[in-house]
Amino acid sequence: MSVAKVEGPRRGRPRLESTDQAIYAAAAELIGERGYDGFSMAAVADRAGVAKTTVYRRWPTRSHLALETMTSVMRVSLLDSGDLRADLLCFARTLAAALRQPGTRRLIAELTLASSQRPELAGAFQRLFMQRRIDAQATIDRARSKGELRGGVDRELLIDQIAGPLYYRALLAADGPADAYAADLVDAVLEGALAPRSDI
Repeated sequence: MSVAKVEGPRRGRPRLESTDQAIYAAAAELIGERGYDGFSMAAVADRAGVAKTTVYRRWPTRSHLALETMTSVMRVSLLDSGDLRADLLCFARTLAAALRQPGTRRLIAELTLASSQRPELAGAFQRLFMQRRIDAQATIDRARSKGELRGGVDRELLIDQIAGPLYYRALLAADGPADAYAADLVDAVLEGALAPRSDI
């Protein structure tokens, strides 16, 4: 079963962003409190203060709602300004900010566990993170084409060196990774990845 977002022609009144956000907040709280198995569309509707039909019109299954809740909570920005450090710093800081959101750590843990047991959820979960990697890879490839990176630098490893410690810090520290930590992390990673000035 695919849990990719179902899109189709929308009729009637447009969706209210405030309603979507209330539903996302309710879903995140319930998944954090009860785990993936313990949250239901009816419980989400009740906590968000909306009709159950309102939830089902937007998301046909729990899996759809869970993944879009994660997307809503984990909003990460990646620029392509031509300045590699600035672009990666934007990525690291917005990821750190998302990981500091109340309940995010529990939400990630619960959905990671659930996806390890449900192939259909695992596929969608992986696609969510892979799209962000693809965007980051494009930024890194642009810098590589300009000769800003040392030869042989692995773009996958470069992304992991930035994202991995932020997730690790989020799991260990109650308040999550700070912006200053994210900036220091980017500088430390780039120190070994940037080409010497004479090579540019």
